[in-house]
Amino acid sequence: MHEAPFHRGGSMPKALNGISAQATTSDFIPQPGADFVATAAVQELTNRALAYIEIGYAVHLSGPAGTGKTTLALHIASRIGRRCTLLHGDDELRGSDLLGKDAGYRRQSVRDNYVSSILKTEETVSLMWSNNRLTTACEQGHTVIYDEFTRSPAAANNAFLSILEEGILSIPSSGQDKNFVRVHPDFRAIFTSNPEEYVGVHKSQDALLDRMITLEVSHQDRETEIAIVQAKSNRPPEEVALVVDVIRTVREKFGGKNGPTIRAALAIARILDHRKAVVSWTDPVFVATCKDVLFYNLMRQSSKTVTSQDLEALIRSTLLANQNRPAQDSRIQSLGKNVASTTKDKVRREPEPSNRLDASLDLLANSLEVVNATNVPDTVVASNTFKVADVALAAKNDAVRSVLEKKADAINCTDEVIENGTARDNNSRRLPRPPAFETTGLAIATAAPK
Repeated sequence: MHEAPFHRGGSMPKALNGISAQATTSDFIPQPGADFVATAAVQELTNRALAYIEIGYAVHLSGPAGTGKTTLALHIASRIGRRCTLLHGDDELRGSDLLGKDAGYRRQSVRDNYVSSILKTEETVSLMWSNNRLTTACEQGHTVIYDEFTRSPAAANNAFLSILEEGILSIPSSGQDKNFVRVHPDFRAIFTSNPEEYVGVHKSQDALLDRMITLEVSHQDRETEIAIVQAKSNRPPEEVALVVDVIRTVREKFGGKNGPTIRAALAIARILDHRKAVVSWTDPVFVATCKDVLFYNLMRQSSKTVTSQDLEALIRSTLLANQNRPAQDSRIQSLGKNVASTTKDKVRREPEPSNRLDASLDLLANSLEVVNATNVPDTVVASNTFKVADVALAAKNDAVRSVLEKKADAINCTDEVIENGTARDNNSRRLPRPPAFETTGLAIATAAPK
């Protein structure tokens, strides 16, 4: 799911980011495209919105820029299956731009010359009303998508008060035979907006917000963002994941809600496609692209002082941390899978606990080398250190558990044969001394008589 740009005026494009449209200048029919990304989170939000719309409520999608509100609104409209009218909020928008206006006069003249010597003339002048898009949508039962409606002055949106509550659209023309239009029962409305702190956003009237159900649309989860970038670029999956991780790390560290969005990840991926570059810290094209796409907006939006060196160090540390993570995971897993069986007693042999601890200590040393080689922020250092410490602690617990399991298996063994061929007395049975642990710091456990 990703918010797509739209053209103001003229014919709409044939395909809008996964939503194809058969369009005219007034309305269109949205149809879901093949590249629309519908993850579980997107589908759950769509189902909630459709449930509210089906029983007659207007839905308001509110959230930061770049969170896919407009594309989600188009997707919801395509599920409704009726013709759509697309409106864009604008500071210059007035009520007449939505409803219509008096477009001129109609003049009728009657000349009576029945008596040749007498000329009688009658003239009638009346105003001509021209419907605009909202009036047409109310009459014909379209689905209205009002994109960024809070960028229009609050007074321009007053017509929606009676539309959403009483189902009546008031017509301000004095030349109409009737001064209202009954809203078609199939009429539906979907609104989108940015937070009020955005530049150019007006505060909406509470009466209008009270007539709709507002759904908060935040930044997508990691799975959805990776799926979007993968669907709209030609990057390998592992590179897409790295690009998304860079964007999410920068957003979390510097940007907050107003940090870089999925648009930045798409821009980086598409530029790398065009320039035949790869996602690597050693590729100068990738580093320059990230700085060009991210730095200026980040410098304006961040509440902290951000330099180009700070951004460069954060991108580098993120790439190094995420490139090392798969190798770390596979190393620990491979140690856990190293299982063999003896042909004599079929006793399972686990990897030596000392090997597990040595592996975890190596990983910790590698992580510290990466940290020392880069200017990594303290929060990133602490996060990575805790992760590696968790791995080492798990390995230590596995080592202790492995020793105890070996002792338990030996104690429960009833067919053990000693060198002279006789069964060992249970009272005198002792476990062999486990492998030396003097270098690991673990206390050596001894078995008690059974």
